[in-house]
Amino acid sequence: MLLHELFRVVGYVPHAGQREFHECDSRFKLLIAGARFGKSLATAHEILADILSGKTRGWFVAPTFALALPEFRYLCDAVRELGVRPISLKEAGRFGASAIKLPWGAQALTVSAHRPESMLGEELDWAVLCEAAHVGRAAFERYLRPRLATREGRMVATSTPRGLNWLFVLYGRVIARVLEDWRAFRFATWHNPGISSDEIESARKALPADVFDEQYGGEFTGRSGRVYAEFSAHTHVREGLQPPAGEVFFKAVDFGYTNPFVCLWAALDHDGRLILFDEYRQSAATTSTHIAEIRRRDDALTQRGYLRGPCWADPAGRLEREELQQAGIPTIAADNAVHAGINAVRERLVLRNDNTPGLMVAAACHQLVREFESYRYEEGEVGREAVPLKQDDHGLDALRYLCLALKRRVDWRDVRQTW
Repeated sequence: MLLHELFRVVGYVPHAGQREFHECDSRFKLLIAGARFGKSLATAHEILADILSGKTRGWFVAPTFALALPEFRYLCDAVRELGVRPISLKEAGRFGASAIKLPWGAQALTVSAHRPESMLGEELDWAVLCEAAHVGRAAFERYLRPRLATREGRMVATSTPRGLNWLFVLYGRVIARVLEDWRAFRFATWHNPGISSDEIESARKALPADVFDEQYGGEFTGRSGRVYAEFSAHTHVREGLQPPAGEVFFKAVDFGYTNPFVCLWAALDHDGRLILFDEYRQSAATTSTHIAEIRRRDDALTQRGYLRGPCWADPAGRLEREELQQAGIPTIAADNAVHAGINAVRERLVLRNDNTPGLMVAAACHQLVREFESYRYEEGEVGREAVPLKQDDHGLDALRYLCLALKRRVDWRDVRQTW
């Protein structure tokens, strides 16, 4: 039975965000969402197929037994909807392990991560890490993840964010595709159609902005604040994004050796929206290596009918720009005005009158998406101008060069008539 058919039998109707989560078949899934998005309900039904598939063993792990109960109860309700009578069912409540065992030997238990050493010695077919941001990193890395090794089990980790802790680091590694067998999803409370807009606005007015962004927006927030708070992967990132055929493509380059060398490819669509559709990023490589890769990608684009446009590059890299010029890749020294460039990017991120953003990123640009999520201001004295941290910014530096250059060209002329 297919998963959507199973959902229909048990009466579960996932909303669009939950459906997107369910449709992914990765072994490891990370679901980050605002409060009341429906994480517990989605996770319990995600695991339903596992508990029906044979003599499987799995855990709902949470900071406390109480926090594992919602998922456990939803799973038990779904089993009842199927007309299955458990061999045993124990709901111990807030202060002990709850467990269900089905006639074919499948078992599901709730486990508290308060004393993670209690997880030693077991092997699992699946695990759900509930409210993961409140679980210690060691509980995940040293005690829970190894339990899946013998049976090559799978894991779902869900949480509302809680600052910039280990879960934020894991999320960054997943969206950057450093962990290839993981997939991450991030949603806001308002992606649940069952939550009224009046309720959302009431909470927005009552809560500090960073608390609202975290608890309702599902955003990882820190005291220093995100530089591109307008960016949302749900709004700005699309799979398979490509510019319209025949358009001019642009490049922007940030030089580096220990830090990565980055080149971005972008184009404007017919509505003037900036489409970032490719990125190249490499550390500890020679300029000749970068040149070969840039030429390869440029040639592939021209063969498909795209037109070469200008390339803006880090103005501090004079020697590197000369090497690119000699190799047939001319560049323009970019304007490195940091705050003006950040504002140019932010202007493109905001929603336009047609409720679509002025900048979209292809999902294949994993590292750029990761930087958008993690780029933050330094903590400084009150009254001092905010300065972004010099980390997680190499692709965004290149994007800053590009957006500022296009802004200054477009302010007085149609950019597609300029080149």
